[in-house]
Amino acid sequence: MIMLYEGRQTIDLGGLWEYKKEETDRTAEAFRTGELMDPEGWRPIRVPNNWYLTEIGDYFGTIWFRTSFQTPARKKNKHIWLRFGAVDYIADVWLNGEYLGNHEGIFSPFEFDITDYLREGAENELLVRDSAPRDETEYINAGTDRDTPLSEPYQRHQAKAITQIKGHMIDAMHRPGAMTSFRQDGNSAGIWDQVELVKRPDKFIEYAKISTRIVLKKDWAGDGQDKDTGSALVSMDVTLNNQTDAPVKGSLRALILPANFEGDDRVVSGREIVVPPGRTTVKLAVTVEDAKLWWTWDHGYPHLYQVTLSWQEDETTIRFGIKEVEYDEKHGTWYLNRKKIFLRGMRYISSLWMSEAGMEMWKPDFEKMIRMNINSIRIGSHVERDGVYTLCDELGLLMWQVFPLHYCVSDDDDLISRASDMMRDMGMMLTNHACMGMWSVYKEPEIYLLPDKPNNYFRLCQILKETLKSVDPVRWVHLGDYREGVMNIMLGCCNDGDVDVHDLNVPPNIVEFGSQSIPCMETLKTFIPEDKMWPPHWDTWEYWGLFYSNTFKFGKVKLGDSIEEFIENTQNYEAESVKEQIEFLRQKKYDPVSTMYLYYWSDACPMIGSGLLDYYRRPYKVYDYMQQVYTPVLVCLEPCIHPHRLGREKVFAPGRSFTGRVWLINDHYETIQDAELSWKVTDLETGEVLAENAFYLDILPDSAEIPDHIVLPLREEWDGHKCRVDMSVTKDTEVLSENWANFTVAKGD
Repeated sequence: MIMLYEGRQTIDLGGLWEYKKEETDRTAEAFRTGELMDPEGWRPIRVPNNWYLTEIGDYFGTIWFRTSFQTPARKKNKHIWLRFGAVDYIADVWLNGEYLGNHEGIFSPFEFDITDYLREGAENELLVRDSAPRDETEYINAGTDRDTPLSEPYQRHQAKAITQIKGHMIDAMHRPGAMTSFRQDGNSAGIWDQVELVKRPDKFIEYAKISTRIVLKKDWAGDGQDKDTGSALVSMDVTLNNQTDAPVKGSLRALILPANFEGDDRVVSGREIVVPPGRTTVKLAVTVEDAKLWWTWDHGYPHLYQVTLSWQEDETTIRFGIKEVEYDEKHGTWYLNRKKIFLRGMRYISSLWMSEAGMEMWKPDFEKMIRMNINSIRIGSHVERDGVYTLCDELGLLMWQVFPLHYCVSDDDDLISRASDMMRDMGMMLTNHACMGMWSVYKEPEIYLLPDKPNNYFRLCQILKETLKSVDPVRWVHLGDYREGVMNIMLGCCNDGDVDVHDLNVPPNIVEFGSQSIPCMETLKTFIPEDKMWPPHWDTWEYWGLFYSNTFKFGKVKLGDSIEEFIENTQNYEAESVKEQIEFLRQKKYDPVSTMYLYYWSDACPMIGSGLLDYYRRPYKVYDYMQQVYTPVLVCLEPCIHPHRLGREKVFAPGRSFTGRVWLINDHYETIQDAELSWKVTDLETGEVLAENAFYLDILPDSAEIPDHIVLPLREEWDGHKCRVDMSVTKDTEVLSENWANFTVAKGD
């Protein structure tokens, strides 16, 4: 059960603990009562931490942690709770020799009421057994890499049926050993979030689920249409916990105030209730007149409110936003506060070892994203710390959250049951965040190369959706990628880079697009040993994310004559491929594309990745290219060529004509009047301007149009010349978009 602890008095138990590995198969009882308190063999460790980041390293198994603390002062009716922010993966907890319970998972907080176990006026001994073994699933060679120089263990392997629910943190592309037989390497285990004591009275507010609705009213006396009243209805399901032996009568009160904006919007509400011993959930509905809505940063201001709930002696404050996110499944379009919205998105993972992530990492990341005109984030197959979602609330970044399931997990009844409990926790943790827009219960439930695979889509996914809907019946819940109008396009990476885009079946929601490249030499040296660097030791490079088949078969990247040339070739290909993927998808705005998420913002660990930035936040070349084309107003070129391959050289024969459509996309809700569009074609060999045009126009709101075409007859003497099309859109002196496209004049083979 997720419990509110916002506004409570807390005591941080983090700091220097001790740890010891469980080297043999001793029972927990023997370990606990016997040698456990023997000082021999215990070593210091900082908590919170992922043990990969410590001297323990990439260890799979069980580690015991211990610390001690003084019993805090408290009033007679106060209870002390022990709260773990997150432990990966199975935690068993003892206090003063008494077993408190256990918890499975990687992301959700859990608590124990320890009031009756505390030693008054003495030290308390806290003991945690954290078990994070390798999953026992079998890994099977998929048979796709047998014509490569990779040795068998480093060829592509797939899990038969994983039983741990860890998503990206156990099986995904961009992690150590990814796609090889070593796919689980890089263990994310440990007590990786805060450990705290929380004080609560014996009658307290345990949880509150908040949902909001914009209120309409039918205009019977006018045109008969539903009209916005300007008000909102805030609905709260409040769970109260009465730990006494008698019913309690009293008032549940709510005070709603602006949280991040000035105003006198003070709303007070309440109801009289009788709460029997134990847990009771009651409904509280509150009307907010002249409601200020939460918007993404590019379409308005992310107004936030705070509600202070009071009952008996307890009080807690929760921040929320008033908004509605709706999905038109028939047309594949999203609406924010009843306005159609195009989502320029980004997939995000702070780190494979999330204890090292915090506001000093998230804030610069998200501020850079906003400067890059990103308005939506997809957290794919893991859950970040609460601070990520709080920051997105404040900055106006709409969130698409995916439950921590990736690739091939078991679909047996036990896993379905355990995953459903974790799904409920995820929903309860995140549903009150203003940024939350939509959910996915699984990343890619049907992407395997094995003939005999679990039936996750029709078994596990359906139950997970039912469970999440019991927590959040309002938001759209998606079952898994490659279904329900959701797909990934990774041309030249996971998909053939030579595919003709005219043959692509493009759905409305592109939740992954992009490519990959090798990071700069400074970063590369942090994980590729010098003796494996050049010529590349392909097993080592595959382990660290090169993906030989993707690079040379799908991307057709040239190796070159040096490591520097190889890095440059991969970065050039990724930059050009991603730029053209963005242009292609933007040209399909609402026809049918409504969302697009680059894969990824940054690499989750030191490796060859698919981020705009590497693990150390050093930019790949694609970073600058993407900045050029992720603007709300975009001018771009669609070359009229068959086949049209994104990221490949565009070749037109002399004696014929170069033709292209000039696209103009506007994601703003307002018309841009009297904007100037201009373009010119330059022969890069001679510097001669071959053609140009400029004119004024009104750019329609929230639109994608073709205001001009380029038709240029190509002379025979231009054979072998490279040409560049430069385009720009300006309003007065402001540059709204600048872009370019290249093509080559050459005779065919």
